[in-house]
Amino acid sequence: MSTESHSRARLAMPDVARFFGIFLVYYGHIVERIMYLKDPAATMQYKLIYSFHMVFFFLLAGYVFNQDKVRLPLRRFLARQGASRVLPYVAFSLLLVGLSLIVPGGHFVLVDTGSVAGYMHGAAATALGMPVFNIPLWFLASLLSVELLHYLVGRFLKTDLHILLAALCFYVGGYYLTVDYMFLPGPSYWLVHEAPAMYAFYLVGLWLRRNRVLSGTPSRGGLALGVLLTACAVWFTFDLNQGPFKIFQAVVVLLSGHGHVFWFVFTGLCGSLMVMLLASFAGDNRFMRFMGENTIIIFCLNGVFYHFLNGPFAAWFMDTFTATPWSVTLACLLFTLVSLAACIPFIFLFNRYLPQLVGRPYVHGPLLPALVRR
Repeated sequence: MSTESHSRARLAMPDVARFFGIFLVYYGHIVERIMYLKDPAATMQYKLIYSFHMVFFFLLAGYVFNQDKVRLPLRRFLARQGASRVLPYVAFSLLLVGLSLIVPGGHFVLVDTGSVAGYMHGAAATALGMPVFNIPLWFLASLLSVELLHYLVGRFLKTDLHILLAALCFYVGGYYLTVDYMFLPGPSYWLVHEAPAMYAFYLVGLWLRRNRVLSGTPSRGGLALGVLLTACAVWFTFDLNQGPFKIFQAVVVLLSGHGHVFWFVFTGLCGSLMVMLLASFAGDNRFMRFMGENTIIIFCLNGVFYHFLNGPFAAWFMDTFTATPWSVTLACLLFTLVSLAACIPFIFLFNRYLPQLVGRPYVHGPLLPALVRR
């Protein structure tokens, strides 16, 4: 591979990695609904995917973070993060509120959509950072808390040693903060209780970027070997994490259900590296990069599938086919691909008409002005 090709692939890696990550999000939410119907293969796949896929997004957020932001005045920092995190959170919560009013049969287990009081309680919970009308948006709420924490702390982390020590301290402190206390249900306050543990992974991503990990020119053979080794590490360790969990017998970051203090972080880091290595191996794939660049739209739209479509599909599959590991995998794979394909027209629509609502608040027009300045 030429040096120029390596350069393009290197720049593409975070976006391609985001595509793989969002693929796992969609797949995981489908297999979750089959798991609810008591299928053991779906249960195993759910635990496998959830052992690392959300941790990966926090780590990658640290990897791509522009460190200059921590030197911004507080007001400008809050304006930027509010426009890029809070605005999509609000806009896509309202979208699902609208759908819940006109489309029957939605899966809203945390809010009563059958009464005005239920909507009022749901609005209050959403304002406090628990997006009950669009559950996947919890990640934006949690990421905002992590980024605020980094704004306060990151300027003091001058060396690699400082970063790694801080990651260790925040992880241990964050883990034991949540291990014995159930913060949800109840006011979540933008999942600030989960910020310390996730900040540890964010800092690992920052450390990887500082040390140019996966920003050099590794051979494809080396990348393939790395994918194989990290995949084996995930496969052979994810089920060693036997808890303590919360509600589900699996890692669920939203619930602060981390499980074992060592196996959670070990499998989470191995899985995150696996996704990044795989993205580096894939290179500058035009379609994957396009999807990765628009992950925030796809993430926010996942609520439509999570609340309205995944459940009926899971029920239809279980009623129509014999559930085996292969049939569950094929069904979830195909429905994931169909779901992602269905998002593509909306990617173009939002980018064309309302880019300010989907992570591009610096853009002017055509329906809204630029919301913040660079």
